[in-house]
Parts: sequence; structure tokens; C-alpha cells
Amino acid sequence: MQLNILFDKIKEKATADDDFRDRLISAADSGKNSIVSFCKECNAVGIEIYPMDIADADESTYAAMRRSTNGGGENSPHLMWEEDLFGSFVEELRRIRD
Repeated sequence: MQLNILFDKIKEKATADDDFRDRLISAADSGKNSIVSFCKECNAVGIEIYPMDIADADESTYAAMRRSTNGGGENSPHLMWEEDLFGSFVEELRRIRD
């Protein structure tokens, strides 16, 4: 399943369930294995998402952006937040809480 669809399901559940949202944010802030912890929380409520889903989506998105910048190739500038879909998604979850 595409990551954006999974993130939509997670966001819907997190919007309706404050405890789930807080667990996701805590998992994301947990340090070195934060993506693994985040995925475990999602899987516990029936949303199947795995660390490789996130890694693959980040890599694919970043590669697509690099190809579309200045004709693509290795000379394109380094992209900043855009390649971090997970971090951006967690920030969306934080905004729901606020």
C-alpha cells in the first residue's frame, strides 16, 4: 500500500484517539529506533506499516525530486526537509494535538 494512504489512515485514527496519537509521538521521539517503535504502535491497532515502507518512500520521493531539479542528476542541490516524510508526518500529528 502506498505510504500516503497509510499515513491518511494513521492520521484519521490519531485524530479520533488522543491516546494513540500521544503514543505515536512518544514513539517518534524515542530516539535511534523511533521508526520501528512508531510502526509497532500502528501495527498494534491494525494499521500495517513497516520501517521499510517509510524508507522506500523517502528514497523514492527524494530521487524524484532530484531528477526534477535543474535537469536532474547529481548536480542538483541538496534538498532539506522534503526527503523526510516521516518527520513531516510526525509534525502534522503534533499540530493535531496542539
